[in-house]
Amino acid sequence: MTYDWRGEIPYAQGSPEHLAEVEKRFLEASWFAQAPGAPPYSGLIPFETLAGKDVLEVGCGTGVHARLLAEAGAHVTAIDLTPTAVDLTRRRLALHDLTADVREADAQELPFADASFDLVWSWGVVHHSADTRCVIEEIARVLRPGGELRLMVYHRSSVTFWLNYMLLRGVLGGKLLRMSPAEIANRYSDGVIARHYTRDELARLLAPWFDDVRTQVMGQLGEAVPLPARLRSRVEPVVPLSLRRRIVSRFGWFLFATATRRA
Repeated sequence: MTYDWRGEIPYAQGSPEHLAEVEKRFLEASWFAQAPGAPPYSGLIPFETLAGKDVLEVGCGTGVHARLLAEAGAHVTAIDLTPTAVDLTRRRLALHDLTADVREADAQELPFADASFDLVWSWGVVHHSADTRCVIEEIARVLRPGGELRLMVYHRSSVTFWLNYMLLRGVLGGKLLRMSPAEIANRYSDGVIARHYTRDELARLLAPWFDDVRTQVMGQLGEAVPLPARLRSRVEPVVPLSLRRRIVSRFGWFLFATATRRA
């Protein structure tokens, strides 16, 4: 979650400048997460209802969402599998004079009692787990009845999956001759494991524990012009912004779901 794939950020990792630049890049890419002019992620996180609520973030990355949740007045607990993410999140919160319980933990074995949280938030994390169903079951266990899950996973019915992975890598690159579609997605996506779901598949994954499952497709605008970066920068200006937004709202790489823990 550093948004620094080429080592372009010239600041020491964890420094205030580094954390600020990472947050800037991340939020600029998240154009879909709020209405124009509204606070970041206010379209996906119900900040106005979180004061005094117990909120768990599964996979805190560099702490951008943990900060937003804590600023809303929630009692935030944030976990991540890596000590680096835990350290970066703690640093970010400290810079903003915010507090949260940030700890290293495995989402497949959450170290919390049953029915501990009112909301669980997870952005682009659970599909990287060794056993995603186990993670969902653990999330359901620690949610209170009537509590809410909000999460994002990768979308299989997306431009990224079918064009970048299946057509370019699989067909034209010959990878489908020796690898399955899932293996190609894992190999060329981020992380060792990177599962992709259709809307129906995600709904079925959540169904044993959750009611009122709703899904929404979204993505970064660059996905609508799936070309190498240099060529994309030349083509994007001639593709209407409204068209790019329509494309990623249907075929974007992010599949977002909200669901209510069954009583």
